[in-house]
Amino acid sequence: MLMKPSARIAIAVMLLACAAALAQDENPLIGEVAVEGNDYVAREPILDVVKDVLKVGEEFTDTKAAEARRLVLRMGYFDDVTLSVEPLEQGVRVVITVVEKQRIEQVMFAGNTVISDDELAAAILSQPGHVADERAIGRDVRRIEDYYEKKGYIAKVSEAIVDAFGVLTFVVEEARLEDIIIEGLTRTKEWLVHQELRLEPGELFQQAEVTTGIQRVYGLGLFEEVDTDIRPGLENPLKDIILVIKLTEAKTGRAAFAMAYSSLDEFVVMLSASESNLRGRGERASVTVELGGRESYEFSFFEPYLDRGGTTLELNVFDTERRRRFVGGAMVSLADSEFDERRTGGNVTVTGPISDHRNWSFRFRTEEVSSSFFQGTTTLPPGIGLVPAGNGVEPSDLTGGGAGTTVPDDPDLMPDLPEPGDLTTPIQVAAPLHPGGRVNSFTLGLIDDTRDVRANPRSGAFSSLSFEQAGGLVGGGTEFGKIQLDHRRYHEIGGGDVVALRLMGGTTFGSPPLFESFSIGGANTLRGYELDRWRGESLALANVEYRRPITDTLTAVGFVDVGTAWGGAFETVVPGFEIKADDQEFAPHAGAGVGLRVVTPIGPIRLDMGWGEDGSRAHFSFGHTF
Repeated sequence: MLMKPSARIAIAVMLLACAAALAQDENPLIGEVAVEGNDYVAREPILDVVKDVLKVGEEFTDTKAAEARRLVLRMGYFDDVTLSVEPLEQGVRVVITVVEKQRIEQVMFAGNTVISDDELAAAILSQPGHVADERAIGRDVRRIEDYYEKKGYIAKVSEAIVDAFGVLTFVVEEARLEDIIIEGLTRTKEWLVHQELRLEPGELFQQAEVTTGIQRVYGLGLFEEVDTDIRPGLENPLKDIILVIKLTEAKTGRAAFAMAYSSLDEFVVMLSASESNLRGRGERASVTVELGGRESYEFSFFEPYLDRGGTTLELNVFDTERRRRFVGGAMVSLADSEFDERRTGGNVTVTGPISDHRNWSFRFRTEEVSSSFFQGTTTLPPGIGLVPAGNGVEPSDLTGGGAGTTVPDDPDLMPDLPEPGDLTTPIQVAAPLHPGGRVNSFTLGLIDDTRDVRANPRSGAFSSLSFEQAGGLVGGGTEFGKIQLDHRRYHEIGGGDVVALRLMGGTTFGSPPLFESFSIGGANTLRGYELDRWRGESLALANVEYRRPITDTLTAVGFVDVGTAWGGAFETVVPGFEIKADDQEFAPHAGAGVGLRVVTPIGPIRLDMGWGEDGSRAHFSFGHTF
């Protein structure tokens, strides 16, 4: 039977009305939003995070309920969040019920030995009163491990738990050295590397100590490269580590042949041989021979491990000749400004540790220094010198030899006997200005050394204070004392550039001979001046260098030197014939210039060009000035 159209329309309207009613029942309108179950967390922050999802007057759907729950959970303060509805006269009340997370009542640390609880507590964000949020605690775990790394240690937080009483405990596993493995050695003894590392299995890993040990190993000069690797321990991979030192040995034996000519020494042939890793023990030995314009022989030996405590021994034996210049005082007329000085003897030095960077030293030396034919003339004052009992004056008597009587202060006491005072012209005498003699002395020293690499430092400092006593109990032909201070600092200022500073000072006590006086001038002290330009009983010197690497083997240097040696008068073999220091008072002299440092197979070579008050001068030597 067919339904009339009007009936069909009526049925459709009824169905639409029912559907609308059903839809209104499934998605009620939000009339109010409430929060329950919160204790520490206020309701306002919770309502704030859902305000864009649960809006009064809009429909409440399952999708909005899920999104609101997600947003509240994301706040990190709750273990659970549920949403429910309560009917109102118009719409429904949406109730957000939260279950707050456990609160932290106390924070504790276990297993930490080198970093205090207070330091670790300050490094994390979880504090008493905070909720025990897993993600926040996980971030604090990383903060603790990062803080250990910042302090130069390695540590893992194996556990971070909150117990039923609200106590948050971080369990720290500090890494220890399970073993130290040395790789790459073919000649050098392994114990030598361990001696310089000063690390023992079972110790806590500390990056600063490892770095310092690596610097000491590299500073031996026996290795081209020193690298490290850290591997998990075999017995306890999660806690302990194995430190691996990878070494590439350098060539340590050198031989050199050179010929040179200078205005002082004329033609000279130099032969040398050295070994800096003798017997694979880091011992150093060298022999140098110079022939031609001068003859010199030197032998040196250095034992770096006299005992396991770090005591060293150095021995030098020499028979050397040097042609030197001396610029005398204005009261002396020089016959020749050059003279040969020969020193024959040796010294032995023992150095022992006081602490990691501080050492004591004791040196004994004995040297025979030759006199020379370096002549000067001066006028003898009345009453000085010896004359024979006869009627003449012999040159040998003026130099102190032969038998005679002292010249009387008043020559008129013996008018019938010719005396020097009876002569109408002044008496002029010539004498060696460089008398020789034997020197026996001992030196006590204190050394503080924090340089990163001794041969070419970029950072750190070096200080040396020494006192030398010659004569007395140790014998010798002269007696004097000498105290000297040497302080150096090195600062790396970026890009490998280094500013180096040296301050030196010293003075003598007693009557040191000319050849033991302080001298300044030349390649190692005051550049731009000739060697030994100034001599005196006291010394003051300041050097500043700016070092810029150009390549791995070439470094450019700019320098300024200021200093002098001053004071004193030095006896000759003629009584009353003295050589006074050019500067009797402190009057510093300055020099400045540029230079190059070149690394060669026979060692670093230094070439400097300096300008001073006397003009310009080139200096050629080895290694850095300081």
